[in-house]
Amino acid sequence: MEDQETDGDLPREVAWLCREGDSPIRAWREHLGVTPEELARRLDISSAAVAQFEARSARPRAATLKKIGAVLGISWELLRRER
Repeated sequence: MEDQETDGDLPREVAWLCREGDSPIRAWREHLGVTPEELARRLDISSAAVAQFEARSARPRAATLKKIGAVLGISWELLRRER
């Protein structure tokens, strides 16, 4: 029986947010309880830059995803849209 808290290899909340149109970055950030301001502080960037990374049309580079993954404590591959 599948775990009630996951959808495949993703937490159910993250999978649902991505299906609803949120970027994987935003979905994971919200799932982990990190505010946009906190993520910006951890990355030493502006909140506006975080908003750009989280935009539906955004396609951050792998290097950027690796930095975000590191500060969120997750694998950067979980942040790719091609999942």
